[in-house]
Amino acid sequence: MEIINQIIESRNFLKQNLDNTVNPIDETLPIIPPFRGKDEIKLIILGQDPTIRNIKSRQNITCTLNLDKNGSLRNYILSICAVLDLSIENVYATNLFKYFYTYPPANTIDVLNEHLSYNLELLKLELTEFDTIPIITLGEPVFKLLTQKNAKVREFWDFDNKSHMSNGHFISSTTNKLDRIIFPFPHQPSLRKTFYKATFNDYGYFMNNNIKKSHNIT
Repeated sequence: MEIINQIIESRNFLKQNLDNTVNPIDETLPIIPPFRGKDEIKLIILGQDPTIRNIKSRQNITCTLNLDKNGSLRNYILSICAVLDLSIENVYATNLFKYFYTYPPANTIDVLNEHLSYNLELLKLELTEFDTIPIITLGEPVFKLLTQKNAKVREFWDFDNKSHMSNGHFISSTTNKLDRIIFPFPHQPSLRKTFYKATFNDYGYFMNNNIKKSHNIT
């Protein structure tokens, strides 16, 4: 895949010229390729990076979001697909950063910001094939990188005092660095929280209605 070769070149450039000793790029592990369903792509899911905390398990990651394996994350994506009347075979999943860092970069966000522009341009190029397909960001960190530091997913999942959806929102293409409409979703563990349990289906239905209108998806 040509885009993977470009990402390798970009990672090597960053490693040689802009690597940060606080959290160096780990070039001993491969670039993680996207997941692409076998049917017509109708949904893009965007994660942040593959650097999980368990160092030994990193070598077992061969696909974005581990969607080539059964597990809790794949099950979460299946639940998102279900509420959107889609199959996982309609999904294209990729990361903003497709290479590993030495440590999970949640606590070294400045390092990601230093490398963001290079990875963002490659992501835009990668997604040109799907220029009309709706995008979900998975987790608050990647959502914040694309919008603003104090952005919260729950603010877009608006709910009233009875803990159900009152007025959902998406991120317009003019208010994020990807220049695309984005629907923010939380990480899978957040579904244990009362707020997301109560509003998951409601936000899914809100998104479903909006993408059918704006993207002519059936």
